[in-house]
Amino acid sequence: MLDDDWRIVTHSRAWLEVFQNEGDETRNPIALDRIESTGQALSAREALPAPTDQRTFFEVFADPDDEWRTAFLRSLEEKGSRRGYGQRLSQPDGPTYQVDWEVRPWQTKNGSERGVLLSVIDRTEERHAKGLRRQVDHRFDKLVGTISEGVLLMDDTGVFRDGNEAAQNILGRSLDEIIGSRFDDDIWNGLREDGSPLPNVEFPFWRAYVEREPVQEEVMGVYPPDAPPRWIRVNAQPLFRSGQEAPYAVLVSFDDITDERLKEEALQTSRDLLSSVLSSSLDGIIVFSAIRSAGDTIADFECVLVNPQAEKLFESTAEDIVGMRLREDMPRQEEKGLFEAYREVVETGEPAEMEVHYDTDGQDVWFQVMAVKVENGVAVTYRDITDRKEAERQIREQAQLLDKARDAILAHDLDGRIVYWNKSAERLTGWSKEEVLGAQAHDCLYAPNEEGTLQQCHETMMAEGEWTGELHMRTKDDEERIVESRWSLVRDSTGEPKHVLVINTDITERKRLESQFLRSQRMESLGRLVGGIAHDLGNLLVPITLGVKVLKRRVDDTDDKVDQTLSMIQKSAERGSDMVEQVLAFARGVEGERVALQPELIVEEVEEMTTETFPEDVEVHIRTDADLRPVVGDATQIQQVLMNLCVNARDAMPDGGTLTVEARNVDFTEREARRNIEAEPGGYVCIEVRDTGTGMPDDVADKIFEPFFTTKEEGEGTGLGLSTAYSIIQSHDGFMDVESEEGVGTTFWIYLPAADEEATVEAQSPTNGEAEHERPSFDGEGTQVLVVDDEEFVLESAQQTLEAAGYEVRTALDAAAALRVMEKEAIDLVITDLRMPEMSGLDLIRRLQERHPDLPIVAASGVADGRTEEALDAGAQTFLAKPFTAEKLEAALQEALHTTEEAAA
Repeated sequence: MLDDDWRIVTHSRAWLEVFQNEGDETRNPIALDRIESTGQALSAREALPAPTDQRTFFEVFADPDDEWRTAFLRSLEEKGSRRGYGQRLSQPDGPTYQVDWEVRPWQTKNGSERGVLLSVIDRTEERHAKGLRRQVDHRFDKLVGTISEGVLLMDDTGVFRDGNEAAQNILGRSLDEIIGSRFDDDIWNGLREDGSPLPNVEFPFWRAYVEREPVQEEVMGVYPPDAPPRWIRVNAQPLFRSGQEAPYAVLVSFDDITDERLKEEALQTSRDLLSSVLSSSLDGIIVFSAIRSAGDTIADFECVLVNPQAEKLFESTAEDIVGMRLREDMPRQEEKGLFEAYREVVETGEPAEMEVHYDTDGQDVWFQVMAVKVENGVAVTYRDITDRKEAERQIREQAQLLDKARDAILAHDLDGRIVYWNKSAERLTGWSKEEVLGAQAHDCLYAPNEEGTLQQCHETMMAEGEWTGELHMRTKDDEERIVESRWSLVRDSTGEPKHVLVINTDITERKRLESQFLRSQRMESLGRLVGGIAHDLGNLLVPITLGVKVLKRRVDDTDDKVDQTLSMIQKSAERGSDMVEQVLAFARGVEGERVALQPELIVEEVEEMTTETFPEDVEVHIRTDADLRPVVGDATQIQQVLMNLCVNARDAMPDGGTLTVEARNVDFTEREARRNIEAEPGGYVCIEVRDTGTGMPDDVADKIFEPFFTTKEEGEGTGLGLSTAYSIIQSHDGFMDVESEEGVGTTFWIYLPAADEEATVEAQSPTNGEAEHERPSFDGEGTQVLVVDDEEFVLESAQQTLEAAGYEVRTALDAAAALRVMEKEAIDLVITDLRMPEMSGLDLIRRLQERHPDLPIVAASGVADGRTEEALDAGAQTFLAKPFTAEKLEAALQEALHTTEEAAA
């Protein structure tokens, strides 16, 4: 207790005990409880002793930094208590203390006296002990961390407080699990040396604590988590503090003797079982004793014991075998390397196992030979495995047959891990057996979008035992293959499901050919359909195109409105005729003159036209092989195909892009040709047209070659361009293919057969047609013409047109009527439709040729039935495609008359 001059007024006995500071100021001590809770003390006379011989606080204790003086002043000024922790308090020439402190003000009731009350707690020894303990713990940790033995520290409550890394390795538990646990927790279970349970209270380290005596070299078993028991040799040392009888901790050290004990147990077991095995084993057993040389090396082995089964295996009695020397009397065993194997067993103590084949005149058997060390020798077991080896041979042969199978065969367990993989599976997927065995089949074999199908497959197989269907597989190169997959559930001997056998047949090429075949069939059907439609349209357009000409001749030229109307009708009819011609071109193929051509010249002309006409934001790149082969075809038609593809590509890039046209030589082998139903083995010229446009979905790309199918807006396209291109390439014995991806672009491939080497390339200019042969004109005056057609309006319009041109016209609605006209009248020329009921126009031509061999005949048709060449071969001089104009009709008649006249001359 200090007054405001910092004199020590009084102090407690505890203060005196701590600081050992007894002086005059303590002779009249006062009770500290005289300081009331308000901080007021009794009167000065009652509370304070006489101020004689009183020393100040700073005379007793050093305060070099004025820390204590500052604390006292602030307490008085603030009239409140202050606290501090771990502050130094030292006496001059005396010890230094570490104290926690509190100071609060006091004063007498009349306020005549005041000061501060200081209370401290001495923490010196406690902090010193902690520092010392940290040093000891650090040194202990460094020490135990370097030794291979496990070390644990158990406190007097049986709780493990520390341990080293070797302890967690031996016990199979982490230090986090060990430290904080008690020796009698459920995680600790022990074994006695005889294998019986060891109660926790009998653990060596707890006995060392209870008995207060060290426990040395005691063996016990412990159970690591989910593992067989481990055997440890334990030393436990109780630790005592000075003057205390009970230990405050036990230091436990132990080493792992599991391997040593297991070896001892194995050796003992082998000794115990040897005698019983010899007599009851179904295997042949012979015990050999080692024969040593003077240098103590094993020179041979002598048979000392033989069991009955060994007598049967070697077809000898025990009397004959016992006493035999291995190297001297058993040459076959010496040849198989058994002597060296037995000697190694004796020298190392490690058992040996091998398979030995005895192939002699009397025997052809396999033995599994197992040798273990016994006292001064080896005990050898001979097991007849001939049947097993034969089964293995059959399995190997079966596996070889499976490897030769064309189908990919694999097996996986119920968790999806692959356990078998044949050679065809390697060829199909590109994955080797080493890469996939043990891998998950679903992860490396099947496309991600097949999850639903695979789930259904698994459910069906587990319910019915098998499943068959189509799956999409992924190869090692991320190529998609379509397989016909057959899954079968394989059960073990108990009937439990064990494996899944999967047989995959690659049907990718078959599916592609089926798709091509279906498209080809669809195109053929469409060809027949549009051919029939075109024929009827042609018949309807013939009177219009011919009638306009007749009307124009009869109407006065001064009537402009009538002339304008007739011109409009004529243009509409001509446009319809052009469309019918395009449809017919698709339906019956496009004919034209076929000559040897250089494809690069056609590509160059396409480049010129696209560069001049396409917008600037469409980049055109042309590449051709330097040694491009020639092809046989019509230059104008091939150019028409390329321009159609280029224009479509331009339209697919409204915001610009890149158009690439490449021409190169390709060769199809038999196998490659089978991938496309329209291909034949041999050399081709491939012209590729590739754009970076909007692309097409699969369902659209599959229909683009169909007539009237178009993705353009109404009025922007007829849908006949690609169908005509398809027919043109087919008529050149080639084929087309397409691949498109939305947002990426479209690629067309045109394959044209390469010309024979002896074909002569003619100069061609697809933009300039051949000059027309000059032919003499014929006046129709007096020429008798018979028009044969089953459509009356065709007959009427043709008759009016020809009569206006000066011809004398007779008509017939069928072939029979035509023949009757020919019998009665002198006809100079016949125009006949090829498609008529009852007797066709082709049959009519043949009959007319038989009766009138020099009669000029014009064959007319609007049907895509491929009979043009047949009509010309049957005797017709020319062919007139419906619908036709008056000019084309008159030209056909003149060509027929001219041809007949030339033939007669």
